[in-house]
Amino acid sequence: MRVGPLRRAQRGLSLIVALVSLVVMIVAGFALFRSVDNANMASMNYQFMRSAEQNADMAFNDAILAFMQSHPTASLNVMDRNTDQPTLSYYASQREQNADGIPLPLAQLAAPSLNADGVPTSDWPGAAVDTASRQMRRYLIERLCTATGPATAANCRLYEYRYPRNCMSNCGAATTEWLPFVRITVRIDGPKNSVAYAQMFLKGD
Repeated sequence: MRVGPLRRAQRGLSLIVALVSLVVMIVAGFALFRSVDNANMASMNYQFMRSAEQNADMAFNDAILAFMQSHPTASLNVMDRNTDQPTLSYYASQREQNADGIPLPLAQLAAPSLNADGVPTSDWPGAAVDTASRQMRRYLIERLCTATGPATAANCRLYEYRYPRNCMSNCGAATTEWLPFVRITVRIDGPKNSVAYAQMFLKGD
């Protein structure tokens, strides 16, 4: 009884099964590496966004203080709201924006440079760095108007203000005034050229 060819066939079949198993293990290994890498990326993105959210809040606060003329750095306060003032990150007329609604002066900024200690630096007015996350925050304030000068219905988006701004007493005698809306855009730059934006709208005066 001859069994040699059958055994050789079985050995050949075993080799094919072993090779297929090896390929499956290699593919599974790559899938595992990819899964771990995706998990790490998701974790890094989450940490960046959490820090960016906190830094955006601080940037909004800085911008509001500057607009309300209450910034601790007096030179950043917007004393004239009817003129464009790039040195204060303030524009009395709305800037051109990209498809995402981000003003081009912010959207087209280069990534901040790093000093010898690896801390981001920038000459953007009002720029600040969070030492813990090493994220840089920068803001831009725009009056929603198509032109500088006094805000009018012809060139600005206005809202109705019903009480005198300096009302201290007897405020029931309402008056109507139309004032411009203001938009604040914040840009957060993080490690590895990561960038996040946030916007808010204010009722200006």
